[in-house]
Amino acid sequence: MAELTIAVRRLPGSDGLGVRVSLESDDDALPHEHEAEHRRLVARLFPGLVVADEPEARVRVRGERPARDPVVG
Repeated sequence: MAELTIAVRRLPGSDGLGVRVSLESDDDALPHEHEAEHRRLVARLFPGLVVADEPEARVRVRGERPARDPVVG
């Protein structure tokens, strides 16, 4: 079963909050399946959220490497 983790913290030097949403997929999930599930869950958590890929955007998305690489097969 997949596990979704949400962490909220105050951003240093500002009034803003940082929200980290991480997803640990099932061991048999392919990378594109993991990414699609992660985006679907984030969209459900924050309905109507518009994410722009610009440095000045209010909401920025940053990918991270998983703690372990997925295993297929």
